[in-house]
Amino acid sequence: MIIFSKILADKATVWAALRAKEMAAAEAPDDLIRFSSERKPVVMWNITRACNLRCEHCYASAAPGPHPDELTLDEGIRFIDELVGLGIPMLIFTGGEPLMSKNFFLLAHHAKDVGLRTVISTNGTLITPEVAQKLKDADVRYVGISIDAATPEIHDGFRGIQGAWQMSIDGIKNAMGAGLRTGIRITITKDNWNQVPALLDLAVKMGVPRFCLYHLVPTGRGENIVAQDVTKAQRVEVLKCLYDRAIELRGKDIEILTTDSPMDGVYILERLKKEDPERVDVVRELLKISGGCSIGNKVANVDYLGNVNPCHFAPHKTVGNLRKQTFNEIWNENPCKLLCELRRKETLLKGKCGICDYKDVCGGCRQKAWFFKDDFFEEDPTCIYNPVTKRIEV
Repeated sequence: MIIFSKILADKATVWAALRAKEMAAAEAPDDLIRFSSERKPVVMWNITRACNLRCEHCYASAAPGPHPDELTLDEGIRFIDELVGLGIPMLIFTGGEPLMSKNFFLLAHHAKDVGLRTVISTNGTLITPEVAQKLKDADVRYVGISIDAATPEIHDGFRGIQGAWQMSIDGIKNAMGAGLRTGIRITITKDNWNQVPALLDLAVKMGVPRFCLYHLVPTGRGENIVAQDVTKAQRVEVLKCLYDRAIELRGKDIEILTTDSPMDGVYILERLKKEDPERVDVVRELLKISGGCSIGNKVANVDYLGNVNPCHFAPHKTVGNLRKQTFNEIWNENPCKLLCELRRKETLLKGKCGICDYKDVCGGCRQKAWFFKDDFFEEDPTCIYNPVTKRIEV
């Protein structure tokens, strides 16, 4: 996750962010030292396969109904209790469409009762005023809603249901009306990358406090539209837009960020070298905290069958199952060979990623390397930076 707004804020804000990280580490209880920030990942939980949309890029290959063997309510409650005991910082409810799960609000309220911070990743179409209030009552801290264009036609085509755009916009309004912190998320392809400026304008107009851009990752149904991924030139244009708007909107109540593409931080550093070189070192330190691709380290994914994956974009690689082992056994006590390798990926990277002088802050997207090269440690061929010429190249 690359937060353009924070990185391009004034120096005092950046230094405050760095200092906060240092203090958090220094104040960690002794008995939690073995669970470093990397061992207490943000956990994404696909609580159901069911979804009311048919999105072209769905990494979970969601279906109209739930899988018959999804984790039960009791299994979900035990999982939440374990996450609390491990000090996991945040649980992201996702799907499918998590609001289609009969257990969602029971699980969300249990998480509230035991003190686990939760957020929800949703298409927003089911968030009526009543549902929004129920989310508020369950203390869901953030609602991320997917909108893929500033107008209905492109979004509805992408999502597979006519009228989806308006339902999602209404969902945003209802969530904000209930006092929920709410964000707009867009996944860019060749069909909608040029919608980013207008959609960002719409977010500002609506008073949405967060704008998050996702890069297409070829997994699930996303594999079927990999030819629709943006070109490197288009990717750079989008990053230029976000960079410029983050500066333009500095001081406004909106956060601009990207995810699934650690190379975005490299773009920022390369521009700063030319435009504001005094800021390069401190911004690099801030990006180093994020550490590039978080697969198997700072993020974990659990699917609706209890399979644990190193990333939500790597459902094809199961590193354990909650019905056979605890999450702690899988993630911390007895991690498999793949998890161990992913946690030292910087030493194993190959190709251009292996020789890149930015591998400490980027390292490429490992799922893209797997898809295109059949190897988690190969180079990310979608990268816009050439480590040989040391330039952004399109």
